[in-house]
Amino acid sequence: MHAIRCGDCGAPFSIRPDGLFQCDGDQAHELDSRDIDLDGSDTWAVDPAGTLVIVVDPAAATQWAREALAEYLEAEPESYAEWFDLGSFSNAVGALLDAARAGLPLSRLS
Repeated sequence: MHAIRCGDCGAPFSIRPDGLFQCDGDQAHELDSRDIDLDGSDTWAVDPAGTLVIVVDPAAATQWAREALAEYLEAEPESYAEWFDLGSFSNAVGALLDAARAGLPLSRLS
C-alpha cells in the first residue's frame, strides 16, 4: 500500500468531508477521484487514517495468490522454483491484506 502523493509538492493526499482529496502540503492542492487514473490491477482506496492509497485490486490479488499457490504445489521440493513461488504467494497475500486494511469490501474477492 502506497500513498498517492501530490505531483506539485510531493505531500500525500487525504480525504476531505466533501469527498474530494487535498494534499497535506502548504498549498493544499485538490484532487477529484475522477482524476485518478491507475494502470493494471491497481486501484485506489482510503486507509483508516484517511490517506489516499494505491493497492492491488482484491480480485487480482486473490487470483495472483491462487496461481502462486498452484505453482508452489507443483514445484520440485527444495528448488528455486518452490522458493520463488512461495515468495510470490506471500506477496499476493500481503497485497490482499493491504486492500482489506484500506477498507475494500470482501465482496470484491469473488
